[in-house]
Amino acid sequence: MWKLFNLIFPSRCPSCDRLTDSLKYAPFCIDCWQLLTHNPDTKRCRTCGIALPPDYDFKCITCIKESPHYRKIYVFGDYEGALKAAINLLKFEKVRRLSRPLGRLLSCLPLPPVDVILPVPLSKERLILRGFNQSHLLSHSLSRNFSIPLEPNILIKPRDIQPQSLLSRANRLKNPKGAFSVISPGSELLHRRVLVVDDVMTTGATINECARVLLRAGVREVYGAVLARTKSD
Repeated sequence: MWKLFNLIFPSRCPSCDRLTDSLKYAPFCIDCWQLLTHNPDTKRCRTCGIALPPDYDFKCITCIKESPHYRKIYVFGDYEGALKAAINLLKFEKVRRLSRPLGRLLSCLPLPPVDVILPVPLSKERLILRGFNQSHLLSHSLSRNFSIPLEPNILIKPRDIQPQSLLSRANRLKNPKGAFSVISPGSELLHRRVLVVDDVMTTGATINECARVLLRAGVREVYGAVLARTKSD
């Protein structure tokens, strides 16, 4: 059936633009899917997930100097190659169908037991401009795959801030401060373990600020899950 459908309505891989011939890897071709899922055993900081140099064992120098508000960030891969291309297609070219296969990649992570999943929110202005929140789409896949409740409206971003990708490291660390709020937490978050989901992590300032406001609202522990981490912050 797939071969007949693909013959009538040929589908192209969103990463390399070649014709795809298998439903198993859709919407990617087999080569790009293998590139996406090839996850080398990179030595990472046990707290923030950044790739470590050979002479470091457990933590990066940043996390040694100052512990973040979150317990740990789980990272699927580095922000490069096919993974970077796929994330950018979802995020900037609005290829929303990529959210499911990318969500499956997040589901491969050895995540801790948590009570609720929260996507990193967008401001209303950014949400209107983009039309969707990619972190919400990825969170939905995780929620469905692990049967963990998804609460997309508890953590909000009342004001827009400059995109982190446009700023220096020093400004990235300061930029998210005060940008997030928790709406009527009540018993929904009290003493709960929370997983905050985002697509890409650079300095970790965004998830760290989310963790700070969540802990103030009574959350017990905050973990993070991201598709990709830049090799340097």
